[in-house]
Amino acid sequence: MKCYVAVPVIATLLLSVQATPAVVPQLYERQSKAPVSCTANGGAAAGCSIKALTRYGCPHTDTGRCAPVGTTPCGSTVQIYCYVFGETVNGNSMWYNLYPRTNGLMPAAFFSCTSNISN
Repeated sequence: MKCYVAVPVIATLLLSVQATPAVVPQLYERQSKAPVSCTANGGAAAGCSIKALTRYGCPHTDTGRCAPVGTTPCGSTVQIYCYVFGETVNGNSMWYNLYPRTNGLMPAAFFSCTSNISN
């Protein structure tokens, strides 16, 4: 099953290795990769001062455009199986699609992923 999403965003991306672990596939590649474990830490600026991080149904934080689908406790480990590009959060326009897909999307800026995760 292939999954394609059109995101009306044009962005210049400057991503660090930590923000883009090689084992997290882009959305159209997701069927060939296993989910990746990452820690939801709220990002470098927030840390875990926020108790729960919001999950969204699309890659935007504007609740007028995209309804929240739940929350993830800060500091918890989640499964991620692909990424898409959307609204820029803390300088990063990448969003991770959580596993299973019904768990929604969260900004990649809110995660800490290690590059030695096995796939």
